[in-house]
Amino acid sequence: MTRAHALLSVAGFAALLFACSREESAPVPPATTETLPNLAPVPTLATLNRGARLFQEHCAQCHGPEAQGHPDWQTPGVVAAPPLNGTGNDSKRSRAQLTAVIANGAKRDGALVMPGWKDRLNDADVNDLIAWFQALWPPEVYTRWQRTNAGG
Repeated sequence: MTRAHALLSVAGFAALLFACSREESAPVPPATTETLPNLAPVPTLATLNRGARLFQEHCAQCHGPEAQGHPDWQTPGVVAAPPLNGTGNDSKRSRAQLTAVIANGAKRDGALVMPGWKDRLNDADVNDLIAWFQALWPPEVYTRWQRTNAGG
């Protein structure tokens, strides 16, 4: 064994001993919980699965299979479905607004650009859809949405 190898072995052993010392670490403070009223409960796996299925059946054709939206959704003069994965305007809408758009559709300049689904989807279906695409939102986007919508 060369001297360098011996020194590295001793240094590694010392580091291992230091890392495994019996000294107790400082206690971890308890997590704080913040109540945000008037928001939907945390969705169950069954809710998310139903939402995913409904999305693929009714929404993916326009919004994309992963809710990524049409690439030209921001192009002026182009009517294209926006993303619903937290990268578009979806996270700027309240739950009531999201529900209303899904139920009643959307118009731009008086022309229907998204059909309403109230005749084909019930309230539970709409809630499952929203839960599914909100589950795609980055955590910071969803947290911001929760804080914005906590009051009602």
